[in-house]
Amino acid sequence: MPRFEKIAYKPIPVRELLLKMKNLSGLMIDLAYSAALFNDKELAEDVLELENQIDTFAYFLNMEIMIAARDAEDAEALIGVSTVAAATDKISDAAADIAAIVTQEISIHPLIGEIFEKVEERLMKATVKEGSVIAEKRIGDLDLAANMGVDVIAIRRDEDWIIDPTETEKILVGDILITRGAPMGIKEFKDLADIGAMKMEKHERGKFEEILERFVELKNTSELMIDLAYSSLLLDSKDLAEEVQRLEEYVDKLHTDFELLVARSDFEKDEASSFLGLIRLGVAAEKLADAAAEMAEVVLRDIEPHPVLKLAIKEAEETVAQACVTSDSPLVNKTLKEARVPEETGMWILAIKRQGTSLRPKSQLRIRDGDVLIASGYSKGVEDLKKLASPQKLCSNE
Repeated sequence: MPRFEKIAYKPIPVRELLLKMKNLSGLMIDLAYSAALFNDKELAEDVLELENQIDTFAYFLNMEIMIAARDAEDAEALIGVSTVAAATDKISDAAADIAAIVTQEISIHPLIGEIFEKVEERLMKATVKEGSVIAEKRIGDLDLAANMGVDVIAIRRDEDWIIDPTETEKILVGDILITRGAPMGIKEFKDLADIGAMKMEKHERGKFEEILERFVELKNTSELMIDLAYSSLLLDSKDLAEEVQRLEEYVDKLHTDFELLVARSDFEKDEASSFLGLIRLGVAAEKLADAAAEMAEVVLRDIEPHPVLKLAIKEAEETVAQACVTSDSPLVNKTLKEARVPEETGMWILAIKRQGTSLRPKSQLRIRDGDVLIASGYSKGVEDLKKLASPQKLCSNE
């Protein structure tokens, strides 16, 4: 039976705890998928360490809520904060489950490489070569998020990992970078830096094509739900919260179909471990969807999201924002694919509000004058998105 050390209470503001939990949990998902994609045990172990940090933050936050709730009215006001904190903790648990696939030495199926070539946001592992134009540059000076929609999420230097490096961190020759971003931005970064991306062996698709497509949809949808849930809280939007709930039912069915496909696949006995890894990835994706649905319930139950909660989402490294498209915007009449918003701003379009309805973004969907773009991404990109959507005119639709 596990023994737990007693955690000494520290008075930390609720907003600060929420902010740390949101930032860390989001980072953990990307790091965990990176650990699985690149089969890196040390990175996976770092993800598990981050989970312990979030568990501690959740413990402190629950204590702060108990101390702050003096009566039933206070308790009702804080219930949304508690629900979101619990859901954020579940997100970190899902990331730890992904990392455990690596630490427990469950085989990583070759199909994983192909999956990550098809998802909306790409991960890339690269080594900085001698003569690279990014060598000896600080991350902040490169301004990758705003210029290309790319973020350096970890640096392997010698035997150590630098997780979520700061803007003042200098990139050195020989550093191994893990980056994430839009496909075009990742390619642009590779060309700019003249660094070699890790070459993946192509797995023979054939009979596994349907498994591949199903998991890509499962991963993309579950992560979209997390962003939509945070958006619904920040904007106090019932239609976004309802979309999260609808997608949760969709993910449940998608996950069941995915597991059945894997179970029915014609794999050899020595492939059983790698197929177990695929199944566990699917379970983790469904956990993300469930956590998003719990956050959305705060809005659907007519609980006014606490100002502290909204502030924490606004101030997070990855935030959500809305921007109204005016007639003078270069986005008007472009498809989402043509608009290249992630590459231009570092923000990803989550939904488009048009004439009272919320549209799920598809690459061929055309942007119209009067649309309200709901987006998630790096905080620095919010102003860039708003300038792109409304260069001169004011918009009353937000």
